[in-house]
Amino acid sequence: MRFLSSSLALALLLSLGSGCNARSPETKYLLAEKLLEDKKYDAAISEFQDIVDKAPSSALGLEAQLKIAQIQHLYLGRSKEAIESYHEFLKRSKDHNHNREVERTLGDLQFQNFENYDEAIESYSKLVKDSPNSPDAEELVYRLGRAFYLKSQFADAIRVFEYQKTHFPKGDLFWKAELEIGDSLSGEGKCAEAIKKFDVVAGGASKSQQVLARFAKASCFEEQDDLDAAYSIFSEIRDLYPSPAVVDLKMQKIKRRKILRKR
Repeated sequence: MRFLSSSLALALLLSLGSGCNARSPETKYLLAEKLLEDKKYDAAISEFQDIVDKAPSSALGLEAQLKIAQIQHLYLGRSKEAIESYHEFLKRSKDHNHNREVERTLGDLQFQNFENYDEAIESYSKLVKDSPNSPDAEELVYRLGRAFYLKSQFADAIRVFEYQKTHFPKGDLFWKAELEIGDSLSGEGKCAEAIKKFDVVAGGASKSQQVLARFAKASCFEEQDDLDAAYSIFSEIRDLYPSPAVVDLKMQKIKRRKILRKR
């Protein structure tokens, strides 16, 4: 995320050269920048906050508000405080590009840091609606679908992933969306339909995606109590799967189930 714009930096330097006093917002901004450079983060926030308090809707006040959020987020790891600060920026900013960048950051924070999928869905939906053809649109749609999936709203997830495939048929995340549709169908208990999707992925995606699809297919067979078919696939992909230990656990579980059947 951007920090001080070149035009604002120039304006600050010109203001300073014209005789700004030590308490002027411009001078305080440069002091806050120096404190940030010296890794005195709380002191920098205090100086930026003083600028915001005096002129919250000015260009400098908005820049200071954004800096506060960025320091809390990127340097101090205070994600909750950062979210509040980003929201304060959005309340006053009328800059579409800045607002979009901040909205994306909010969505990612809610999605990754807090697993607050409702808030993430709200942010991602707004971004996709406002700019459906932006360079990051496919990724945003994919994350929107993932948020629905992680909320166990599988029908909504399928709808979003189908939209992604239709609008980005040559996108980098096309096969991921296909796999997610299979996982969503599996989540709905529709393993027969899910297996068809997994077979499509296994037949056309990259090798890494093929392995994930075959793992998911084996899990579906296991769910359907077709233990022999499941075990066969797990044994075939065991050394190719990112976490072989997970496959080992699956195979051990199937062995135990087969032993119990014979009793």
